[in-house]
Amino acid sequence: MKIAKIVIIVVAAFFIFMAYRGWAQADICTDLALQPYGGATITSAAMVPPNGGTPAYCRVTATAGEQTDIEVRLPDNWKKRFLHLGGGGFDGITPFDPTFPPLPVEPPYDNLLQQGYALAGSNGGHRATQYPGPTFALGYTLAQDYAYTAIGTTVRVAKALIGAYYGERPKYSYFVGCSNGGRGAFNAAAKYPNWYDGVVAASPSRNMPGLSAAWMQFMPAMALTPGKVATLYNATVAECDALDGLKDGIISNWAACTFDPASLLCKGTSNDSCLTEQEIAIVKMIQSNLTLSDGRLIYSRTGVGQLNWAYAYGILGPGFVDWLTLRNPSYSSWNLNQEFPTIVEVLEGAYACSGETDALAKYLNSGKKMIVWHGSDDTLLSHYDTIRTFYDVVRAAGPGRENAQLYVAGGVSHCGGGPGADTVDLVSAITDWVEQGQVPGRLLASKVNPQTGEVLFTRPLCEYPKFPYYIRGNPNDAVSFRCKNPEIPIFY
Repeated sequence: MKIAKIVIIVVAAFFIFMAYRGWAQADICTDLALQPYGGATITSAAMVPPNGGTPAYCRVTATAGEQTDIEVRLPDNWKKRFLHLGGGGFDGITPFDPTFPPLPVEPPYDNLLQQGYALAGSNGGHRATQYPGPTFALGYTLAQDYAYTAIGTTVRVAKALIGAYYGERPKYSYFVGCSNGGRGAFNAAAKYPNWYDGVVAASPSRNMPGLSAAWMQFMPAMALTPGKVATLYNATVAECDALDGLKDGIISNWAACTFDPASLLCKGTSNDSCLTEQEIAIVKMIQSNLTLSDGRLIYSRTGVGQLNWAYAYGILGPGFVDWLTLRNPSYSSWNLNQEFPTIVEVLEGAYACSGETDALAKYLNSGKKMIVWHGSDDTLLSHYDTIRTFYDVVRAAGPGRENAQLYVAGGVSHCGGGPGADTVDLVSAITDWVEQGQVPGRLLASKVNPQTGEVLFTRPLCEYPKFPYYIRGNPNDAVSFRCKNPEIPIFY
């Protein structure tokens, strides 16, 4: 009987303690709104109750500088980890905004909170409601924040809030992002190396001068009809699909694919089942290295995926050239060789948009880690250019090369999509590398039904230059594949 009473008392004391702890944390959370942190004005601070497997967390919003809106989420089960989430496109919203698309290379926020990461993200220095698309670029401070300084502002505010809430700073800090967020990962490592232990750059837009010029050059592809785009892609898959040992609609051995679009030349009247000579010339231009008149390579050819991103060329090209570089929205006299020096001068000289090679090499040589990921079907950003610029960095790093890992996901489009296995947990990979010394080798990638969450099939995600080659067994199971070197690896 006495033992039963003791048990009851202990259990009651435990629940009283937990309730008190929850009340105390709630008070600390709301108190965060009483003073500035990291130079920011705190606009809200409130506890969000637990929901299913998601722990309770303190949600803080803040504003710094002209228009840098920041959100920080501080979970009750914090594991002394901080994760900075990158944005996308022209930014203007935080990664927590309901309209921000989910990224297959980034676990859902609820999962990250469950794993004990304190999370933070920003709108990149401006509000899309006031500055839609590239219109922010006419304001120098807003453009500079977008280029990279909003990253530094966000991490300072986030770590100050973490220190105030938990009573200590994070032991480990990471940055993960895709597309423009991938560029942000490189800038986080290059410009704020002491703030991050590891970064993940997915489908990164690091080479901003070359990429901006390429988008301008590629704009004629916008004229291709959806039917012609599908015809081109289907013919490419038909020729190159089996190069990885399995006909599954995925070109995994993309380096060996040499499909010639000229084979689709219309024999008579143009229709969706063929390409005209002019259309073939457009496709060949996009699938060729972009060079200046002196032969200098400024952007590498795109992958073999569907040109369903062609519509974006006419949005992003003028956004970065007309608005951000020339600051002349009505500019209409594009000339590659004439304008490219100015693009470099502004995007790299004035704004320093891209993570500098020497700084990234120094980051790696300090022992910090970097994972780079790109889909081979990406026709918005070239995975070939990511490979080329990745090797620029690792060559400069010398012995630090062992701290960088590159993956190319076969059949995956920009930041996900396409027929390939596009879902992979790179956050856990970089965390295990930094904290446990587990070098990421072959990883597991999945294709997931976005409506039901069902895993449709799995594939190995191989360290570049290897690709998944089918051996035997269930074609939907990654164990049926081995990572194989292509006959002619591409290292630039």
